[in-house]
Parts: sequence; structure tokens; C-alpha cells
Amino acid sequence: MSGRIFVMDFTNNYLKTDISANIIIKDRLGKVFAPIKYDMEGNVEKIKKYEYSEDSCLLELMAKEHSKGESKSAEGVLWLNRALLFFELLFQEIIVCLQSNNYDVNMKNIYTIAYEGSVKKYHNWVSQQLFALICKMSPTLPQILKSLEVEHDISGFETRLTSFNKTLHIVRSKIDTFFKDQNMFV
Repeated sequence: MSGRIFVMDFTNNYLKTDISANIIIKDRLGKVFAPIKYDMEGNVEKIKKYEYSEDSCLLELMAKEHSKGESKSAEGVLWLNRALLFFELLFQEIIVCLQSNNYDVNMKNIYTIAYEGSVKKYHNWVSQQLFALICKMSPTLPQILKSLEVEHDISGFETRLTSFNKTLHIVRSKIDTFFKDQNMFV
């Protein structure tokens, strides 16, 4: 992967790949995650407000915006990246369960690990309580696998999810590094 994150790849392809579209965008984690989905979609729309072409780099557009003293679209990237960290951690925990054939795992624990490792520190008490409620109503791992229609090919799904999560980590980390290097949102 090059050092550039192309806007069109990020918004049109990367966020709509088989795994992200099926799990995040199409409510495969259950309707209770709709607030997270809508928040992520709103942040994608902020990114799309950049004036960009086919070869525009997301990081370069954020740097240009920052140099003008603006940050609206970059703030959308920031919050989207935080949400993607939640999913990266969630997927990592699911991968561990798949590898150990532990399908009876308490998904509330997995969601809590991902939440505490990502966005909890940015949420107020009300948001934290809403998340706790969402966890109580969330589907089980077997229900998620069935909704993704992968229950008959767990090994193939595990391979695709592992590959996707590695790419997610690389892209997300580049964005984190950019924000640190530019001294943005620190």
C-alpha cells in the first residue's frame, strides 16, 4: 500500500467493500447499531464535501484545509477514524473467537472491549449509557454469522475478515499518524 489514501477509494470502495458494507452499512450487527451507522454515514458525507478528483489524496486535502484554519471535513475523518478503530477492535475479537471455535462468547464483552479501546473516552455519560443499552440488545455471534450468510464457510469468512482488518488497521493508522504529525485534534 502506498503512503497515499485516495478519497475516492476511501469513500467509494474501501468503506463499501464486502465486509464493511455487509457488517457496518447493511445493519448486519442488528438494528440497535443504527445510531453508529448513521453517525459514520454523516462523517463520510463530510469527507465528500472536499473538492477532489480521482487522484486526490485524503491526507493532502486535510492538510490543505488545516492550512486555511478550517477543519470541518477533517473532523469528519477524525470521528470516522475513531469509529473504524471500534470496528477494528471488534473484528479482532471476533477473529480470536473464530480461531478458537468459541461461538458462545458473550458479545457484550466483545463490544465493551472495542468500545473501551476506541471511542468511550470521547463520549459523555449519556452516550456511554446508550452504548451499554445497545450491547444488551445486540445479536449473538452465531446470529451475526447467520445474518452475513457465512455460517457454512466460517474459515473463508475468517480469512476475509482477517485480511480486511489488516488493511483497516493500516489505513486507520496512517490517518492517526497524520493527525499527530499535523498536531490536529490533540
